[in-house]
Parts: sequence; structure tokens; C-alpha cells
Amino acid sequence: MKQAVILAAGSGSRLGHAGADSPKCLLNIGGRPLLELQLSILFQAGIESVCIVAGHHIEDVRRQVANYRGVTVVHNPDYATTNSLYSLTLAKDWVDGPFVCINGDVVAHPDIFNRVLAVEGCALAFDSGSGQDAEHMKVHHTGGFLRAISKELHPSLVEGENVGLLQFDERGASRLFALADRMLEEEGPMLWAPAVLNELARLGTIRCVDIRGLPWTEVDFPEDLEKAREEIWPSICSMHQKFSGLPTGEALRVQVSAI
Repeated sequence: MKQAVILAAGSGSRLGHAGADSPKCLLNIGGRPLLELQLSILFQAGIESVCIVAGHHIEDVRRQVANYRGVTVVHNPDYATTNSLYSLTLAKDWVDGPFVCINGDVVAHPDIFNRVLAVEGCALAFDSGSGQDAEHMKVHHTGGFLRAISKELHPSLVEGENVGLLQFDERGASRLFALADRMLEEEGPMLWAPAVLNELARLGTIRCVDIRGLPWTEVDFPEDLEKAREEIWPSICSMHQKFSGLPTGEALRVQVSAI
């Protein structure tokens, strides 16, 4: 697994003034932008190249990664009138095989990434200790394979909450983009990325990886940001004392390409 896509185009309107002034991926977590934390974990896990799909305050994103090797910034100029599935398809020509996809507003322990990357084939991280809230993207699986994913799942079917980290093998990536193109054409550009996962789930090829007990959160609302700063990041650091949030040395410092 050598490639990763970070979906970071949204405006973060539910964050209030914090989202207006900055893309969510550049919010300060533990003294560093969230995007830098994600890039650090991805590179340390063996990812060699990353595509960031950005829109809101894209120039800030480009400046932030200007000294990183292997990072490409793809522009979604229609971020205000599209959603995450559309943003994902903008990385289609960049992806050339297996890849990892993560939402740009997820703060997560490095072992969550490691557990997903350790799976052969397609995989989705979920938390079996969560999924009760109306805002949660809920997961239903049987035999460890995804069967359905939706905010509207019946409570009897909910096995946990989607973390926002997925892995696709080469065949899965091909199916993903083909289905995404078709669904966007038929249903319009406001689909969330999980919509295509329901179609892929019918093939029974996405393994669900439970990460219960590991600290993580998705930053959608001001209370999520406070939780990320005051609870999740300190928990990550205490559980993984040697993890500084950024790699040492000059291994990541070179040029960024921008499309």
C-alpha cells in the first residue's frame, strides 16, 4: 500500500468561526495542524505518496505542505456545491493501484491506521463502542464484512460507527471509481462517499476492522474540536509516548506538486 487520499475540501460550516477562518484539516491539534498529524502517521505507516483533495482555503493547504515530498494537492473548485464522493473522484486519475482514503477531519491513534493497513484487500475502520448518535455514520456487518453503512440504519443493525478510514485494493479501487462515476451521474454531486460503499458492500468485499478502545474523533462541531484537543490527542500521546506527531529528520522535506 503506497498511496493515500485525504478528503479535505469542505468548508466546515458546522464549526462556526473556526471553520470559516481555516479548512478543518489545518485546525490546531496538539500544537500542530491536523493535516500534519495525518501525513506523519501515513508516512510512518509506509505510505509513499498522498493526494489531498482541497477546496475551502486551498492556498492555505498548499502553503502548509509546500515542503513535503510525495504530496499532491488536487483542487475541488466546486466544494460548496458538491460532497465527499465527488471530491474522491477527483483523485481518480492520480490513484494507480491500491490506496487508503481518510477524511481530513479525523484525529486518530496511529494503530488505527496500522490495523487497517494490516488487512489484505479492502477494509473499513469502525468503532463498535460507538454509533448511537443520530450524526454517527453507522456500520452493519456480518461475518466481518460490511453489509450497510448509513446514518439512518435501524438500531438493531448497528454494530458501530464508521471512523472515516478505508483501504482499497486494486480491484476494489477500480470498482469504487466506476460506481462513483455512475452514481454521481444518476443522483448528482451531493452524495457522501459512504453512499458508494453500500453498493460495494453487496459484493461482500470490504472487511470491517474494529478499533474499539483506541482514541479517535471526527471534527464536525465545536464540541468535537474541544474533544480532539482536550481528550483525544492527549490520550493518543499517553498511549503512544514515543509518537511526537511528526517524524524526525529530513525524510519528508522536499517539494509538493499541485494540480
